[in-house]
Amino acid sequence: MMTFITTLKSSFNKPRISYWKVCAGLGVLLLVINAKTFYEINSLPDKAQRAFYLKWQFSWLYLVQQVLSLVLVSLLAFLVFNVVYQLTVQKAKLFTFVKVLFPWLVIMVLLDSLINYFFYRETFQFMWQHFIAYSPELLMGGAVLAVASVIIVKVAITNDISSRNRELELQNTKLALEKGKAEMDLLKAQVNPHFLYNSLNYLYAKSLPHSKDLSEGIMVLSEIMKYAFHNPDMEENGMVLLKDELSYIEKYLRMSSLRFGATFHVKFEQTGHTGQLRIIPFALFTIVENAIKHADASDPAQPIQIKLQVTGEQLLFSCENKKKPSHALKESTQVGIINLRGRLTAAYGHGYDLQINNGTDHYYIKLLITLQDGH
Repeated sequence: MMTFITTLKSSFNKPRISYWKVCAGLGVLLLVINAKTFYEINSLPDKAQRAFYLKWQFSWLYLVQQVLSLVLVSLLAFLVFNVVYQLTVQKAKLFTFVKVLFPWLVIMVLLDSLINYFFYRETFQFMWQHFIAYSPELLMGGAVLAVASVIIVKVAITNDISSRNRELELQNTKLALEKGKAEMDLLKAQVNPHFLYNSLNYLYAKSLPHSKDLSEGIMVLSEIMKYAFHNPDMEENGMVLLKDELSYIEKYLRMSSLRFGATFHVKFEQTGHTGQLRIIPFALFTIVENAIKHADASDPAQPIQIKLQVTGEQLLFSCENKKKPSHALKESTQVGIINLRGRLTAAYGHGYDLQINNGTDHYYIKLLITLQDGH
């Protein structure tokens, strides 16, 4: 008895499937059944009989009976679904299912019988006198409810597990990002930026008389380090200006051009206005860095193609490159791309789309994202 009362309270206090959803679903089913009944009545050859049943179907008495039946049947289904869900989660034994559900089935059958007795007394008396003949229909109804309960509960439990897994994955991603941020902050604390910048400026000045490319490379490296270690425009939520991210990429491309010389070919197309749009740092850079690391950019006819299109707050960024011959791209790119996807999910949820086409000879990646305006 205590199990029955406890489960009943839990079903009302913390239902997994709400009563109104059950009622709405059964209401639609009831409308379909009544539409079928209406069609069958209109198909009767006898006009008098057809008029009699149509008058009966559209009477207030029939409407009240249907509403009361819907309320009670929905209550029964609501209790059965939620009780089965709770007992399934608790991994209860079959006897517990029977012990908890049987009293409610008896109560609901009695209530439904009282409704039918009040509205259709003659029909009820006839069915009661021929109970054995109608018992298969009652058993069939119970079997349908049981099967529906099992299916709905299985779907609900599967959805709950998937939802918990997504939440756990998101939490792990956030923890990894926080750990990475902490490690980055520690690195920044250990490295004195001013000493680093002054040293690079000193090397730049000393290299000017000897090599223009070397001095330019040192200057570009100094600007890259400023973005990585000290960005005054970064907000508290970790967002940076999109134009700063693009400027960083351009400097990195220039550094790569100085490094590889005539064997490095890249094409960077930009359309639209960046304005004060903001993005998580190194999101676009990770894509570009991945391409430069694994691309064969020696052919001027097949350069690394980077495209950026900004429309309002929508950003479309793509990168396509020819693969190096016999290059094991699969293992080397997974970590960076997985981390990027995790950072995007943590920052934007489902507000982005990252697509990858890892072909035999070419690698293509496209990022569509809605950015934040800094105003």
